[in-house]
Amino acid sequence: MQNELLKEALKLRFEYYNVYASKEEKWHKKYRDNKLYDLVVKSFEYDFKDIAIMMPKLIEQMK
Repeated sequence: MQNELLKEALKLRFEYYNVYASKEEKWHKKYRDNKLYDLVVKSFEYDFKDIAIMMPKLIEQMK
């Protein structure tokens, strides 16, 4: 279960920075009702180099 959450959270973060670059508002509108929305937004505080370590910790805090 945690691996699925991690995979989805990383996918959402990837989309924000790569697919929705300069269209961030569209990303927020599309995903604001997603169960991982707040977690992914919180992850924006961390550099991409640190996200592999921090995302699992953020998921644990969510539980």
